Amino acid sequence: MDLTDSQVGKKWPTKRLCVLVTVPLMFVIVAVISILMLVRHYNHSVDDPESGLPAIKVVVSNGCGIDRLAADYARSVEKLNIEVLSLRDTKRPVYDKSIIVVRNSDMQDLKRLQQMTGIKRYTIALDESFQGEFEIILGRDFDEFLKK
Repeated sequence: MDLTDSQVGKKWPTKRLCVLVTVPLMFVIVAVISILMLVRHYNHSVDDPESGLPAIKVVVSNGCGIDRLAADYARSVEKLNIEVLSLRDTKRPVYDKSIIVVRNSDMQDLKRLQQMTGIKRYTIALDESFQGEFEIILGRDFDEFLKK
């Protein structure tokens, strides 16, 4: 047998063909993955109107005297675009209905907060020194607003 007749030379066209097919296939796979990621990002931002907006800073107050209510509520909204700054109790536990107290004059953020929490009642008590932008006072109707 002559060394020039070996099978080694015949494998090169197969390897070249493999490379010629594999490289474009890899580009197609990367392109498809990129498109899927863009579509997922677009769908997420369309589904979530809070996407890209700053968190709304609130103080949660227990207005009806039920133990650990403010903490339970804060945990229930932690996945929303709400930053709970502190928890507290009102001086008197007399609130039947939950209410949002506006502590600054940002009515757009009030609308956002109402949509996220479901609490529609609000009052305005502007206070520049208040810790948060809003105060959520939980009343006896709190179970309507606990997020599952």
